[in-house]
Amino acid sequence: MSLYYIHRVGSQEMGSVERYGRPQRGRYFLISKECLDFFPHLSSVALNDKAPVFIVPTYIESHLKVLCTIDYHNQKHSLFNYAGNNPRDEVRLYMNQKIDPDLYFKTDDLAVFERFDANNEIIYSLTRVRPTEKGYDFLIKFLSENARKPYCSNAILNGEIQFIKKTDIENDMQIEVSTDAEKYISDASTDILMHEDDDVLIDEQQMGAELFNSVTFRQFVLLAYDNRCAITRNVICYGNLCNLEAAHIKPQAHNGKFLPCNGIAMSRDMHFAFDKGFFTIDRDYKVQVASQLKDSDFYKEYNGVRIYVPQVEYFRPHKAFLDYHREHIFQTFSQIRQQQFGNIVNENNPYNQPKEPLRKAAEPVATYGRNSQIEFKL
Repeated sequence: MSLYYIHRVGSQEMGSVERYGRPQRGRYFLISKECLDFFPHLSSVALNDKAPVFIVPTYIESHLKVLCTIDYHNQKHSLFNYAGNNPRDEVRLYMNQKIDPDLYFKTDDLAVFERFDANNEIIYSLTRVRPTEKGYDFLIKFLSENARKPYCSNAILNGEIQFIKKTDIENDMQIEVSTDAEKYISDASTDILMHEDDDVLIDEQQMGAELFNSVTFRQFVLLAYDNRCAITRNVICYGNLCNLEAAHIKPQAHNGKFLPCNGIAMSRDMHFAFDKGFFTIDRDYKVQVASQLKDSDFYKEYNGVRIYVPQVEYFRPHKAFLDYHREHIFQTFSQIRQQQFGNIVNENNPYNQPKEPLRKAAEPVATYGRNSQIEFKL
């Protein structure tokens, strides 16, 4: 059984285009507060609270997931000392060029949202139904019978609408971030980083908790690096198959967050070497290869190379995470995991006994060439 939110578009939402010939303000969907359970939770306590929403426009050929925000303008509540001249009490989902290309939506169109729960992530598809299209009269009749009068503009439908295009929700969908959502990501990342030293998981009520997860982490990181390896700037793809991965800087096993600034796009071989401590990245974003590999082609080719740095600040590797990798992962040459009570241990040294120097524990034989292999003989 599917769940839909049906909204009849008003003239003011579309910027009064019919009256003036062009939008007089930003375009948005005015969301009924009676239907808010359909969307992410918004607080009436936090002034002008907002939440991220992923919208998949069914009318765009590319398989795109657009990150927008739904905003609760709640200045009218007596709890707030609002000094402006136009206090509001309304919920808006702001549009952008990807959702509304070339003023795609018109007054009296129906915007039909369908909600999907995919891999613990809520995604909404969006379909436009014009007055001349099949099914419009059926939905208008449904609104007249179920929506709040006198406007009859919003209602929830629990069932199946056969003429609404179904969307295939995939993990590898490309992401487009709206301007409002960019600010949300930046603010949420800052809020979470303020608690980084607490070494605790993101609380469900913390800003960004509903946005940053294993799926969006990969999508944000690959977006930040233009879907190319940050070190080699190469990628091998065929269809949905790709050798590009989102590497945690501070590992997830060490309570590393799913923040975009804790990730770097790397090819699979680079990701492997980074996780095992063959190299690290310093505060100047330069590759530092372990001295044990100084005779290898890998060392000669990449030591001192500056990685690609994302243009957007909140996507750039956070220096606290880079420091952590250099201090805890670099030159370990093994997988490090976290045991209970937050004790970080090496799988080859589970009782945290003093480590012998690396040169005594193993004799490295490193090769990096046409076969793209890195060997480490114990």
